[in-house]
Amino acid sequence: MSFATDTDARDSAERAMLRDAAARYVERDCTFEARRAALALPEGFSRERWRAFAEMGWLALGLPEDCGGLGDAGDAEVVAHALGRALAVEPWLANVGLAAPLLAGLRRGAEGAADADRCAGLLESLAQGERLLAVAAWEPQGRHDVFDIETRARRDGEGWLLDGVKTLVLGGGAADVLLVAARESGTSREAGGIGVFEVPADAPGLTRRAWPTYDGRQTADLRLDAVRLPAAARLGAPGDAWPTLERAVDTATALACAEAVGAMQAVLETTRAYLQQRRQFGRPLAANQVLRHRLVDLYADIEQARAISGAAVMQLDAAPAVRRRAVSLAKAFVSPAARRCGEEGIQLHGAIGMTDEVLIGHLAKRLVGFANLLGDEAWHLERLAEA
Repeated sequence: MSFATDTDARDSAERAMLRDAAARYVERDCTFEARRAALALPEGFSRERWRAFAEMGWLALGLPEDCGGLGDAGDAEVVAHALGRALAVEPWLANVGLAAPLLAGLRRGAEGAADADRCAGLLESLAQGERLLAVAAWEPQGRHDVFDIETRARRDGEGWLLDGVKTLVLGGGAADVLLVAARESGTSREAGGIGVFEVPADAPGLTRRAWPTYDGRQTADLRLDAVRLPAAARLGAPGDAWPTLERAVDTATALACAEAVGAMQAVLETTRAYLQQRRQFGRPLAANQVLRHRLVDLYADIEQARAISGAAVMQLDAAPAVRRRAVSLAKAFVSPAARRCGEEGIQLHGAIGMTDEVLIGHLAKRLVGFANLLGDEAWHLERLAEA
């Protein structure tokens, strides 16, 4: 038997306040109409809302305290759930879930004070909402294998030259700074020899093509043709970025699962309300016992997904083998559960669920997109088997 300490109680109270504040904000400012308006903007999201995220501290969650950070991964999970429920299109996951833990890890492994200060400066600008960051790691030939990197970083006098191609860079279309994973040594699919480089979005030789995904997220493809960088552009220890990069991807995966749980909850609530309002043969559809049973099945899937994704978030600071197992267990379960949830919501709404004018279709697209984001079910099951 365990007993809660005063600190535990205070943390629980603070987290409950964060949960309530996040729920109130997204209900008021992240409505379905606001989402559709944001998607029509040139960048596909609202810069005004991004500044609001910074003012509320949502961009600082989990960052080191001396870089303006506050809270921990559990607090980030709360915000991820709220943003998933609202189908927010701002690149919060790309920045707080992926770029921030990568920079924090690189800072810990920095070669010197100047390198550490460079990482800290990027983290501070992220927390304050001054600069948008994006991690360019995945490549076309690697699919979900982040370590399958052919982009090359070679010495050129006192600096570096980068050549290669990156794909599906989350938040890459609007990013001010790109954190590019490139191979300093070794061959493709080796975990060793990988470095991370700070590349300004306007660097000569960098070609960026933004792509909106079908669920409303913003991504980009990059081509680097002899992109020249100073020696200080490499962040962290030389050729030793893979453990840090893997941990950052695991963090983003766990928070993506939390986002998916929020979207699944929205599917349940939206579908339940529709079945209670829609009448057929003089009574609401919810009076049909078979349909009520299907809602119960949705509820069971959501609660299981909530529990397993929460367990993954709790293990992010554990030993690498423990963390990998917890994250892959969560993603392997939540991916098919999320897809089922979206499909059930569409089916229970009928033909109207296939239109862009109602929320359920957008929720279903987000959940189907999530199923393939950061590794699909099969990839994570294979990872578990290898472990």
